[in-house]
Amino acid sequence: MHTDMERIVPAAGAYNIRDLGGYATKDGRTTRWGAMFRADGLHRLSEDDKRLLEDRGVRTVVDLRHARELEAKRNAFADSETVEYVHISLLNPATPGVREVRDLGDLYLNLLDGAQGELRLVFETLAAAPGSASLFHCAAGKDRTGVVAGLLLDLAGVPHEVIADDYALTATCIAPILEELREGRPAGMSGEAYERFLESEPEYMLRMLRHLDAEHGGAEGYLRAIGLAAADIARLRAKLLEN
Repeated sequence: MHTDMERIVPAAGAYNIRDLGGYATKDGRTTRWGAMFRADGLHRLSEDDKRLLEDRGVRTVVDLRHARELEAKRNAFADSETVEYVHISLLNPATPGVREVRDLGDLYLNLLDGAQGELRLVFETLAAAPGSASLFHCAAGKDRTGVVAGLLLDLAGVPHEVIADDYALTATCIAPILEELREGRPAGMSGEAYERFLESEPEYMLRMLRHLDAEHGGAEGYLRAIGLAAADIARLRAKLLEN
């Protein structure tokens, strides 16, 4: 058995880098250690941090942030000669549109519906990525990253409650950067309202997973519906699951 703390990668310049391995699936298999990593912003990574990730096999980094975030906080792997850096902007959680939804559960459903082309590109990139490991991230490693992680773990057959617990672990990890994240509060949004969008309550992820089941029969059905090829789905499962 592995504890939650064991899956956190101890980088000095990021706080929410986590391995998606070691989760038991509903059919008795286990997600592969060192295959998929989720993370918060990588702009503060030191050279030692970068080597730490490369030593763990990371050869592809998918940056889910929008262009303004990239300009303000440049990704440490943007010019890497050893790691492929891919930028695919998903919907930004810190936009005025957030004020039109009730909570993060609504936000995640809006992302599933409104960023289908971008999400297909994310999963095509992860499926085709060379090397033993890939990493995907946004600013906090919670919302955009959480949706991608939730889809991957559901595709692997990890139970919903376990996926929600993985999502909720973010609350512990991002505590040191909450003040920095608060600086991203959109103009016109109250501090009280924005605090609700810094949460990572398990129910938000469970709501997304229930939606996937009800509308698509799960992550595989959703990924097929947005145009991901069957071969890419098979490649992702092979990367995610132990033999």
